[in-house]
Amino acid sequence: MEEQNLKAIYFVRHSIRDTSMQEDAGASLTEEGLDLAEKLKLYFIGKDIKEIYTSPYLRTVQTITPAANLLSIISVEDNQLREREIGAWIDNFSEYASKQWADFSYKLDNGESLEEVQKRMYEAFKGINSKSEGNYILSGHGTSLEILFNQLTNGEFGYDEWKEMQQPHVFKLVYNVGKDAVESFESVEFQN
Repeated sequence: MEEQNLKAIYFVRHSIRDTSMQEDAGASLTEEGLDLAEKLKLYFIGKDIKEIYTSPYLRTVQTITPAANLLSIISVEDNQLREREIGAWIDNFSEYASKQWADFSYKLDNGESLEEVQKRMYEAFKGINSKSEGNYILSGHGTSLEILFNQLTNGEFGYDEWKEMQQPHVFKLVYNVGKDAVESFESVEFQN
C-alpha cells in the first residue's frame, strides 16, 4: 500500500486594502485590516506551520506578519505570488473582472490575462510545494489566488466563488505528496 504523505497548505488572501492608494504594490491595509490581521494570527496556533511564503506587496506582508511573528517564522517573499497586473487603474473593476472571467485571454495594455496569471501562480505553487517539507502558509491576493484555485480544483472554484472571498480569507488545501494530488480544498472560518 502506498504511504500517504499529506501536508496542509493554508492560502491567505490579504486583509482589507486601503483603496485610496492606487499604486498596487505599495497599497497598505486599513486600520481595520491591520486589526483583522492581528486576529487572524491566532488561527494558525497548533497548525504545525513550517514555512510562510508571501507576495512582496505591502498588504500581503502586513496581513501575514503577525502570524509569522507569533510562529517565529521568517516569511519568504516571492514575486511570482504578486497580484495580477491590470495595466492601469480602472474605475469599474467588476466589469473588468467579469470580462476576464468570460475570456481568460482578455487583458488591457501592459496587463496580464487570467491565463498568464494562472500559469505564473501554478508554477510558483509547484515550486514552493516541491521544496516545502511540511505545512505552510501562502499569502497572496484575491485574483491571483482564485485563478490558482480554479486550476487546483479543476474549475470548481470560479467567478462566483471569487466574488464571495473576504478580506482576509483563509483556504485550506490538503496535498498528497505521494500521489502528487489535491486531497481536499475548503474555505476556512476563523474567528475575527
